[in-house]
Amino acid sequence: MSGDALHRRDDLLSRGCGAAWPQEPLLTALKLSPTWDVLDIGAGRGALGAALRLGGHRGQIVGIDPSPGAPDIHLGHAEALPFAPQSFDAVLFVRVLAHLPDPGAALAEARRVLRPGGRVIVAANGAGHLSAFWRRLGREIAPPSPPALHTRTLTLPLQLSAAEAQALALTYGADWPGGVLKDQVQLAVDEFPVE
Repeated sequence: MSGDALHRRDDLLSRGCGAAWPQEPLLTALKLSPTWDVLDIGAGRGALGAALRLGGHRGQIVGIDPSPGAPDIHLGHAEALPFAPQSFDAVLFVRVLAHLPDPGAALAEARRVLRPGGRVIVAANGAGHLSAFWRRLGREIAPPSPPALHTRTLTLPLQLSAAEAQALALTYGADWPGGVLKDQVQLAVDEFPVE
């Protein structure tokens, strides 16, 4: 999937749920210290970092991506981070870990660049994310995975007009059968403290 399709999708979901998706509900739930140095892996166009700055974050915010979508995002790969050990207080993988060639190596790198007391934060679409949307398209929905030890689920209601639902379906290469979409967006979040 192209980055443009993901950005269009997030813009539609943001309008439909009334919050900047996924960064606004995620950052509200995480309550990161405003002085922490944060690394956003898979930063894309930098929406998460921008939301942190808008919220008054004073610590360093660094985004890294193999295909940077903004001038302030660094070119790099999660499996070989170009940072010294103990450089950050939080490392975030937001909807990216499952798409990496070697998630284990990426997590090992995240731990390497974390300071003692820091957190690795992994967020992915939850089992209920867009479930009504997928049912309307006639696609099988995978059963939810058992939650990890630290999982919390963030859920917001979603409503899209028929035209917006069609635009959303197009980002998945599908055709919407018509009508308003009433659904939910959902994010599953795992936090792993590093001692």
